[in-house]
Amino acid sequence: MSLNIPALALTRRLAAAAIAALATLCCAAPALAADPDEVKLAWGPGASWDFAYAQHVDLWRRFNLKINMIEGANGAALLPMLGSGEVQTATMAPSAMIVANSIGINLRVIYADASTTKLGLYANPASGMTADPKTWKGKNIGIAKNSQADYALRWSLQKAGMKVSDVNVVVLAPPVAVPAYQRGQIDGYYVWDVWGARLEASGAKLVQRAVDVGFASSSIWTMTKEFLASKPEVAARYVAALNQANVEMRDALAKGGADAEVVYAAISKANGIDRAAAEQLLKAQPPATLQALLSSDSPLSFVSKTGLLAQVEQQARIAVEAEAIKQYPANPQELLAPRSLLEAALKVRAQR
Repeated sequence: MSLNIPALALTRRLAAAAIAALATLCCAAPALAADPDEVKLAWGPGASWDFAYAQHVDLWRRFNLKINMIEGANGAALLPMLGSGEVQTATMAPSAMIVANSIGINLRVIYADASTTKLGLYANPASGMTADPKTWKGKNIGIAKNSQADYALRWSLQKAGMKVSDVNVVVLAPPVAVPAYQRGQIDGYYVWDVWGARLEASGAKLVQRAVDVGFASSSIWTMTKEFLASKPEVAARYVAALNQANVEMRDALAKGGADAEVVYAAISKANGIDRAAAEQLLKAQPPATLQALLSSDSPLSFVSKTGLLAQVEQQARIAVEAEAIKQYPANPQELLAPRSLLEAALKVRAQR
């Protein structure tokens, strides 16, 4: 058999080129992504739309995060978990954050994801209670003690020239409030958004909104000061993920149709409410982005004295009056995470 020298040479040259190309490709290939960073958190039903959506679409992986969640925790029940290090971040109201710091559990607000504009009194229509607190005298009104709702009730009564003793306060955690209402054990319940929607489904009516009597409120994410100090880059990625969830939800709701239905499904499933209630709550309390938190005119602003800081200051004063804390915080501004954290989060880009 005769050899075709030119053809053989060409074959060898092509083989050599293929090997060189493969070697270059191997060397240029990106290194494998590091294992995701774990964030241990506690979450309970409320206006944390961003978290519910992020869980629903598994958004965390795009920020190389692994979420280790304790579900169903709210208010004071969160504090031992945060104090022991069992969790590092949690959703709550400013009231709980203030109490935590007063007992040595150092928390900082890292995000404010919604103004809870439907915090208010949900009452039995047959009770005769209206927006005027004078109609509440002698009525059985439920609250979660030392919650944002507790402080809003106190504020409303004080504004009307009344005392807490003018009503029969019944201390009830939100999960047991709806059954208590259905059994007629309470005439109404002062509570926030999602639990209010559940009461409305049982026939209650929202007769007073706290925001209408000068008590602004919000759903916030807090993180331990220790975790912020030890893992600032992970904290920034977590804040960036919350922001991305809010951006995507706003875009989806603006588009409507199937895109919006994904958002409604996430919120209704996480909070145990129907699709109509989810839509209503999202309209009343749209998702808040980092741009809003860094603006000077948002009620959730980190940089304006009339924003989130004003809420913290108001609730801290009421907490002192209610003897939930012994003294007013020396510097309420320090309870908000530094602006640099939010600015760092804005620079984080999601992976695909």
